[in-house]
Amino acid sequence: MSETTYTAQLVGPDGTESIELELVAGEPQRSFVRPSGEDGQEMVWELDAEAEGAVYRPGGIPSADYS
Repeated sequence: MSETTYTAQLVGPDGTESIELELVAGEPQRSFVRPSGEDGQEMVWELDAEAEGAVYRPGGIPSADYS
């Protein structure tokens, strides 16, 4: 039986939270979108490739123009 989920650490300005995520082709997701904070605004969370384990940091707001 193979594992289909993993524990991710979300590290943001409001602290750290642990959540379960689905593996994609046996690997941690590179990024995902979920509501954050009390306002429920969606945030892109990106995998920190330099961190040990599955650590994600805020990557911005989906569909925002950062140019």
